[in-house]
Amino acid sequence: MATLIDVAERAGVSVTTVSRMLNNRVPISPATRESIIKAMEDLDYQPNELARSLFKKNSLMIGLIIASANNYFFCKIIDSVEHYVTKHGYKLLLCLSNNKKQNEIAYFNMLKANQVAGVILASNTQNLERYLSFNAPLVTFDRMLSPHIPSVSSDNYNGGVLAAKHLLEKGCKRPAYVMDTRRMGMHANYRYDGFADTFKKSGIDLVVHAAPLDSFITMSYEDTIREFFQTHPEIDCVFTSNDIIAAQILRYCARQGISVPGQLKVIGYDDIDMASFTSPSLTTIRQPVDDLCRYAVESLINFKERNIASMTLFPVSLIEREST
Repeated sequence: MATLIDVAERAGVSVTTVSRMLNNRVPISPATRESIIKAMEDLDYQPNELARSLFKKNSLMIGLIIASANNYFFCKIIDSVEHYVTKHGYKLLLCLSNNKKQNEIAYFNMLKANQVAGVILASNTQNLERYLSFNAPLVTFDRMLSPHIPSVSSDNYNGGVLAAKHLLEKGCKRPAYVMDTRRMGMHANYRYDGFADTFKKSGIDLVVHAAPLDSFITMSYEDTIREFFQTHPEIDCVFTSNDIIAAQILRYCARQGISVPGQLKVIGYDDIDMASFTSPSLTTIRQPVDDLCRYAVESLINFKERNIASMTLFPVSLIEREST
């Protein structure tokens, strides 16, 4: 592997000159710059970004901490964040915590040591606030850790309202909400609140059923769904906290001969790509993940030039398909 010394020898300049060019510390003549670039290309030299960040006390790297890459929604976040990080000339450091607090703490320490330009936290591990002493901006995705840490989210409450209004318009009288386990500080909790409040105004109570804590990582909801239908065969509509639960409900209904949307109407949340591929295709609440990720990345990059709001909500919309 080529070193800085190899590049300097090939270009006929000092190591200091190469270092100055890479770090933009002083002006370099066009001819010298061209010689160095050609030498780097000839030797396939790759600058050590981590070493450069330690030397400069900052870096062109942004950290993203997520709970898992197995979950389709998190895959969407990774894809969008990487796009905008790269678009602005930065590089992404991806950290997968597997929903374990100690892993996230270790990643925060690693990112801090490497002088990253900022961190996006897109996980739901609890009680992290006291570990987040950080020398770079931090934005949380779809959760509130502290009033002092900016958060970006979709308008989850209105998502629940839109789902309930749609089902009421379809004549539903016996609603249910199937969700991941409720966690403190997560904005996704408001999906239930908007849904329940809207039905309550019409004098209708709803059934609530929660999946085990790790289901959103494994994406395995079969036991939860089976138990739900065995316990509540009377329901005529279901709103779920994510599209994955909704898709697995559609599969259960197909196997059990339950007609959708004839006997049961189903609405998901997120509008991941899979929502349009199910049979029947899934009605869902679309949250603008790409806009959320763009805002999070640009807030970190521009934090010195503008104040980041403690809470930024993006509007959601109902996408009606065949399941309702």
